[in-house]
Amino acid sequence: YQLGTVWNFFGDLQYRRVTYEANGNDTGLVDDAFDFFNPKLGITYNVNADNSLYLSYARANREPNRNDYENGNPEPEALNDFELGWRLSKDKLKLNLNAYYMRYKNQLVLTGALNDVGSPIRENSGDSYRLGIEADATIIALDNLIIRPSVSVSRNRNVDFYAQRDGELTSLGDTKIAYSPEVVFSNALTFIPIENAQISLLSKYVGEQYMSNLDLKDSKLKSYFINDLNASYTIKPEKVFNAITISALVNN
Repeated sequence: YQLGTVWNFFGDLQYRRVTYEANGNDTGLVDDAFDFFNPKLGITYNVNADNSLYLSYARANREPNRNDYENGNPEPEALNDFELGWRLSKDKLKLNLNAYYMRYKNQLVLTGALNDVGSPIRENSGDSYRLGIEADATIIALDNLIIRPSVSVSRNRNVDFYAQRDGELTSLGDTKIAYSPEVVFSNALTFIPIENAQISLLSKYVGEQYMSNLDLKDSKLKSYFINDLNASYTIKPEKVFNAITISALVNN
């Protein structure tokens, strides 16, 4: 709903019903039905032709999958997501800045373990959250040079997490969510030497993270920084095809 040229409102309502029936050696007897109601709503304030602010809320639910059933008695995952952001749009600069708070109930998180066929195992973590700020931009530095940086800084925690230690259920307090680095930075530097050709240097930094939810030193993955190189050239024939693109990619 648009109110004049300044305010925009949106709403979305979704209902999902998921049913599972199984009786196998791995899953056991399963006869579950999940009813999910997923509302979304948001508001945008257009400050001027270049700037806008927005606020949104969304609820999402996710059912466990077959592997989850094979590895335990999973519960569906529920998420309440709150976001606040700012968008800037100019001819040679586009910028998005977004802050979010994602509160989970029974989030299905990776444990770091694998099952007998090598698939990752997930488990419900009870209460958890992800809190962060993310930003991305498109900068046209020159007519033939485009820069696309992005960065995300976040805090990802299991709240009052319990785990089995020495045969006993032990409270570990707040622990870091597995495979959730707190800092991720990337950048694409694209150079267009001639028409229909471009060369891109793709850089990415990922901060340290854990392979488990127990904050174990031995499960920590070190931070890493990689650079990839991509080159492409597009041919536009007059017949048969609209376009033919030839590309080469070097991965670090």
